[in-house]
Amino acid sequence: MDPEMVTRTIQLIIAPVVMITSCCILGSGLLVHYASLGERLRLAVREGLELKRKPELGSLTGLTDYIDAQLSVLLHRHQLVRTSLVSVLIAIVFFIVDMFTIAFSVVLNKPGLSSAVLILFLAGVASLLVGSLYAVFDVHLSYNIFTHEIGQMISMDNSTGEKS
Repeated sequence: MDPEMVTRTIQLIIAPVVMITSCCILGSGLLVHYASLGERLRLAVREGLELKRKPELGSLTGLTDYIDAQLSVLLHRHQLVRTSLVSVLIAIVFFIVDMFTIAFSVVLNKPGLSSAVLILFLAGVASLLVGSLYAVFDVHLSYNIFTHEIGQMISMDNSTGEKS
């Protein structure tokens, strides 16, 4: 293999490397978000269990119902972020396999593998797209939850006659 061919092969492998780097950046942010949602879930479960175990707090059933509803929403968001993170990690796998396929096609002098290279690259991009869409769904859901909770607080203040 001549130096020009080696240089061209390395240039071909650079595109999946850039995509892997992008996936790693996105994935690290998603991992932090996933962990924070998991921690919030654990805290909410602990709060709910403490309220349910203390009979003297029986008058706070509205609060336990609120925590139960919050748990359901947090669990749904946690699942969205998990799916997003898994999709991004799968994209990384596609890009790594794509890099090996590029190298094998050059080393084995099999130009017929070029369609496999393209298919693997597009599969990685598609997986990254799916992960990004799930992240968008989580952000949208988060915004809707916050606006709903703020609306409830404002209506509670208005119904009690307090001014904010």
